[in-house]
Amino acid sequence: MRIGFIIASLIAVAGLTVSIPPVPAGQTNVFDEFFSVPLAEDEAAFVFLGYSAVLVRTAKGAVIIDPAELLLDEDMSHFSGKKVDAVLYTHGHGDHWQADVARGLFKATGAPICGEDAVIRPLKSGAAIPADKIISLTPGRSRSIGELVITPVRGKHVGPIILFHIQAGSIGVFHGGDSAYVPLKNLKAGLAFLPAGDPSPTASPEDALKMAQDLKPVVIVAMHGSDSQYQQLAAKVKTALPAASMIIPQTMKVNVIKVR
Repeated sequence: MRIGFIIASLIAVAGLTVSIPPVPAGQTNVFDEFFSVPLAEDEAAFVFLGYSAVLVRTAKGAVIIDPAELLLDEDMSHFSGKKVDAVLYTHGHGDHWQADVARGLFKATGAPICGEDAVIRPLKSGAAIPADKIISLTPGRSRSIGELVITPVRGKHVGPIILFHIQAGSIGVFHGGDSAYVPLKNLKAGLAFLPAGDPSPTASPEDALKMAQDLKPVVIVAMHGSDSQYQQLAAKVKTALPAASMIIPQTMKVNVIKVR
C-alpha cells in the first residue's frame, strides 16, 4: 500500500508560507490526511499524483482532476464516503482519462463525473453511473456544483481539451491540463496548476509562464513536465512574477498552502 505523510517543506521561491497541521492519530494514508486536514478560508490542500492529476480541496469543497490510471483499486476505500464535489477531466488522452478509475471514484464518492461529451460518453453506455451524474461541460459555460462554480476554458492541444477555473468562495483555482497557452486575462486564480511540458507536445515552461502572467496567482504548482522543465518554469516565475510562490510538488504528499 502506498503511504504518504504531510511534508514539512516544499520546493518554492518567493517565501511561500506552508501551514502543516498535526496528523490525526491513526491516520497515515495520504488520502485520509487530505480529507481530514483542517483548512481556513484562505487555505487550500492538494495532492499531486503525477502527470496533471491533482486532488484539490478548500473549505468550500473538493475536486479530483485528471486522475488517469494513477488511483488504484486499493485507494478507493480511502475515498469512500468522502465529500468530493466533482471529478473533472480535461480530455481523453491516457495520461488524463481512464474510464475504470472514473467508475471507481463514482462508486466510492457519488461525485459527478464531468468533462467534454466525447470523453465521458463511454460512461453512459453502462449502468455503473446514473445519467444525471455524468455531466457534459462546454467551454465558456459555468456550472455550479455544490458551493463551487466550475468554468471550462477551451485549451490548445492535440485534439479537444478543456481547462478548468474553479471558484471556491473567495479562492480561485485554475488547472491547465497539458495545454499550450490560451488567453486567460479575464480570469484570476490564487492557485494555478500549470503544465510545463513533457510528454505533452503543446505545453512548455514558456506557455505556462504566459498563463501565470494572465492569472496572477499567489501560488503556482508545476505539473506535467520533466524536472528540468519545472526548474525552467521556476526560474522564469522568479524573474517575471517575483510576488508569486512556485511549488515543484512531490507525488503522493499532502500540501496545505495559503492562497490569499
